[in-house]
Amino acid sequence: MCIRDRVSTQSTWGQFAMDSLRDSKDNRLAGDLGNREYDEDNDAQIVNEEYKIWKKNTPFLYDLLISKVLEWPSLTVQWLPFKEEVKEQGYSMHKLLLGTQTSDGDPNYLMVAKVRLPNEEALRSLGDFQNNNKDPGGIGLAGSDSKLFEIETRIPHDREVNRVRCMPQKYQILASQTCSGEVHIFDYHKHSSKPSEAEAPRPDLRLQGQKQEGYGLAWGPKKEGYLATASYDGSAYVFNVEGNAGSSTAQPLVQLVKHTGPVEDISWNRYAADVLASVADDNHVCLWDLRKGQTPTVYQRAHLSEINSIDFNPFNEYLFITGSSDNTVKTWDLRNLEKCLHTFEGHKSPVQRVEWSPHNGAIFCSSADDRSVIVWDMSRIGAEVRQEELQDGPPELMFKHAGHRGRIPDLSWHPLENMVLASVEEDNNVVQVWQMVSLGHHPLTIIRTCLLYTS
Repeated sequence: MCIRDRVSTQSTWGQFAMDSLRDSKDNRLAGDLGNREYDEDNDAQIVNEEYKIWKKNTPFLYDLLISKVLEWPSLTVQWLPFKEEVKEQGYSMHKLLLGTQTSDGDPNYLMVAKVRLPNEEALRSLGDFQNNNKDPGGIGLAGSDSKLFEIETRIPHDREVNRVRCMPQKYQILASQTCSGEVHIFDYHKHSSKPSEAEAPRPDLRLQGQKQEGYGLAWGPKKEGYLATASYDGSAYVFNVEGNAGSSTAQPLVQLVKHTGPVEDISWNRYAADVLASVADDNHVCLWDLRKGQTPTVYQRAHLSEINSIDFNPFNEYLFITGSSDNTVKTWDLRNLEKCLHTFEGHKSPVQRVEWSPHNGAIFCSSADDRSVIVWDMSRIGAEVRQEELQDGPPELMFKHAGHRGRIPDLSWHPLENMVLASVEEDNNVVQVWQMVSLGHHPLTIIRTCLLYTS
């Protein structure tokens, strides 16, 4: 939904937004929901009330929003680098990776979904959205149309899917973390898109060596076929999936041992082909240089609690971010790891995922157990804001997506569409595709005020 097509002036739009926010405030439950601390035992009524407030204000907060309820929860999501224009019908086709977490013996699958994103001229008006705002729904194009989001391919998978990632050089090659500890490799172009329920999992390659399951997966951006994995056995591993023709299994090239707790995540430096970093429940970051053997170059305490996620900046070889169960995100410079560059505070519970924008070196996002995804802008650190805006969060808090009603284990920036993200929710089997309203169209103060009533 393009707000600039709905309202001719910023002042009119601002009054319209404020009127809606005032109505939402009047309809809240007793107590200040926007400022209450997150509690895992929150009554479902409170969570649903917060969701209703967010939903009422979505036309003012998003250019695009698609919400889809899946049959089973997915703990993983990633955009494929794929885009197909269908100009005569006013949309482009995109693809999204997901994986199932079933129960009661039901089969599990890796899934590739087709997602239709509207071209600007096809975006719906505010009135159309308000008249058709039903769950699952969306802003931007026929939110109730099932063709917006379709599962195109299902690949049988050995038990639950912890995480799946595509190889950047060949996006049809997928790696998945399994519950057994093995990492499975699939070429999804070689598998039937609609297998029978009786069809057994047939990975193209099984990577062995991990002694326990894990979640962290990272393909080498500079070394095609290199895959780093993180395991709850306390180690990280590096495999080469190339050159295994005729073999159904492969062993790691190297096992990286230093952490004293489960390793949660791992990330490659985008500029130095042999440099990677891992984070773990021991609150430490390990830096590894494969040219220097199996001893880490740095083993640094980085947070007060478990570190769940790490990501290197795609535009700066020295920067990386970490997200922790201490509810914070930190930025770091490889040249001086004794102190972080900045601590980002805005989440009210453990941070599960962090990821840099592929389009802007100053922007990243984080997801947490507090049901929110926050988009951060490093360039706004220290910016002056009015006193009344401080309750919305620090100036670097650019946007808060509050459309989920449960823990958000994973998120993904679209590599080909600026500011388009996907996020998954564990509790209600929901995947959402969204694009925050273009800040160039509207006063930042209005956006930040909207955040206050949807956080």
